[in-house]
Amino acid sequence: MTRRLAAFLVGLIFLSGCTSLQVQMNRPLPMTPEGTPDFASNYGVGNFEAQAIAGAPEWAAAQSDLLVFVAFSGGGKRSSSFGHGALRGLRAIQVQPPGSAGWTLLQDVDYMAGVSGGSFPAAHYGLYRERHFETFAEEFLKRDINAYIFGIYLLPWNWDWLANPTVGTNDYMAQVYDRLMFRGATFADLRRRGPPVVSVNATDITNEVSFPFLGGTFGALCSDLNSFPIARAVAASNGFPILFSPITLESHAAQCRGQRPPGAPPASAAEPASSTARRAELARLVNVYENPAVTRYVHLMDGGIADNLALRGLLNVFISLTPEDAFYRAAAMRTRRILVLSVDGEAAPDRSLGRQRVVSGIGQIFSAVSGTQIDSYNFETLAVTTDMVANLVQQFRRIRCEAGRTVNGRPCDDVQGQVVHVSLGGIDDPTWRQRLESIPTGLTIPDADVDALVQYGEQLVRDHPAIRAVAAAAGLNPPGQPVVAGPGARPRR
Repeated sequence: MTRRLAAFLVGLIFLSGCTSLQVQMNRPLPMTPEGTPDFASNYGVGNFEAQAIAGAPEWAAAQSDLLVFVAFSGGGKRSSSFGHGALRGLRAIQVQPPGSAGWTLLQDVDYMAGVSGGSFPAAHYGLYRERHFETFAEEFLKRDINAYIFGIYLLPWNWDWLANPTVGTNDYMAQVYDRLMFRGATFADLRRRGPPVVSVNATDITNEVSFPFLGGTFGALCSDLNSFPIARAVAASNGFPILFSPITLESHAAQCRGQRPPGAPPASAAEPASSTARRAELARLVNVYENPAVTRYVHLMDGGIADNLALRGLLNVFISLTPEDAFYRAAAMRTRRILVLSVDGEAAPDRSLGRQRVVSGIGQIFSAVSGTQIDSYNFETLAVTTDMVANLVQQFRRIRCEAGRTVNGRPCDDVQGQVVHVSLGGIDDPTWRQRLESIPTGLTIPDADVDALVQYGEQLVRDHPAIRAVAAAAGLNPPGQPVVAGPGARPRR
């Protein structure tokens, strides 16, 4: 009987292998007619630099003097629902400059990032915009995603991952997400949508760093992000260890012959003399990625391993840009208020362990260890982000005051920055707060909990006094009007 069962299982695996899942790998970066890497074509911040500098009206997020960054944390569907609610809250806040019909604060977002569960609302909104609010609950939030996960492990026709080493369980999940939500969309579709820039963040488990799906990161691999499926990026970002296999990228760096993407720190920035600088660490990472002898493949798993707040990719953007960049200077001249909104759907730690004599369950231990890593790292990430925003404010003030004592009729140093952290801990109702914070991290939760998470996410963002104050201070010029420096203007250095 045992032999017959074994033969039956082998036969099923063989049959499943006959219809092997086709895994789409990342493609090489296109070359320009001059034969150089076409870094500028890749999706990311750089796509919108020219529009920002020129003040083009299609750069929709440049309508006012706000610079808004939003990041959605990991935490499974708990975080997805809370993040979706936060989007609704931003949509409910009106920005109304004098002489303008106004728009919503959501339309003024320049950069949106998501990690793990938070990558779903970020990517879905980035692709569908207003339609997101009509379809996201049906397509994802209230779907039993766990049923698809069980199917990968229990249905024989999905067992290709047992026999084929180039196919993993997360490759199947990417197919599920594509069928449910993204329908073949790639980052080229996000690029056509324009701002905000959407960063889906995973973790490079070889180099132990956050890996944002942006043109700069893909450019270091000499790879084309535009043709990469959004569903595979989201699967990588949500690739919970053990349960899911890595999503693997191939390096094409040999084709770029050592040329680095614009904005990447030069190789020399990684010299030992600069070893304590964050810019040096970023330069070292680019050196690793662009060296074909060191990096042939990049293996990506859950973004929460490296950064559960989805803020590290934004910090890398801050680090990469310098005050000498035209994009940086253009942003400084149009910006009076900087808002970084961290939407955190992470669960509360399990304090019950402090009342137990023995902790022996594998699930309890894994949850406690991962939770400790995430919570301590979150605190440090928020502190670094606050410092970076304070530095950005000082740099913007300096650039503006070099141009003149007033900019658009306001003092040149009238620039302020704010980091706002909105979490489940901010829910006033203790019963609902405890209930929602105790939801396990997973991809299926009760519909009633989805509705409550959406409701509180919307409420906490919509009614937050600091967020509303930023929106109220926005908009000195009608949309499309150039920035005007006042008396005393001096040429830029």
